Amino acid sequence: MSEPRRPGDRHLPGEDGLLPAERKVQEALGHLPLDFRAMWAISNLFRSSAAIRRHMEAKVLGPDRLSWTSFVGLWVLWVWGEMEAREFAAAVGISRPTATGVMTTLESRGLVSRRKDPGDGRMVIVGLTPAGTRTIEVLFPRFNEEERAVAGHLDAAEQEALAAMLRSLLRAVAPEVAAGDGDASPVV
Repeated sequence: MSEPRRPGDRHLPGEDGLLPAERKVQEALGHLPLDFRAMWAISNLFRSSAAIRRHMEAKVLGPDRLSWTSFVGLWVLWVWGEMEAREFAAAVGISRPTATGVMTTLESRGLVSRRKDPGDGRMVIVGLTPAGTRTIEVLFPRFNEEERAVAGHLDAAEQEALAAMLRSLLRAVAPEVAAGDGDASPVV
């Protein structure tokens, strides 16, 4: 007896596995000498990433009134500890002005604090408050549980293969990560 198909399975009988958007692109651009395999790989990476982010915001972060960016900021500070505001922006993957807004929001909620760097008064150090630590300690296991549910569509070997392929792509476009220069790069 075969295992029942799960919603979203990649290779359904009698289908090419393409998404409607992919078929439309192929119809519109099929006459051009394009690498559709590469296009599908990268566009589906973006599409999946955006969909998973929206899903996690709605299902896990929404009840705590946290955006994805605020969550990543809390997570980065939880894992790497307090850091200079510019490092925070880089670690979260946002501009410094956006980081200022995120820090202001989190500070107004009592989740982070900012202070002047005693060694250089021009620098600002950001870190979690005790309330911020409690928040991420409670929130992250729920987040990880939903990661498990989302990734559960793939078996363990597929999850490991996907993670390895994504690491390979990351190393290709951001070699500083492979060299260890991106120590504060978030992995959520």
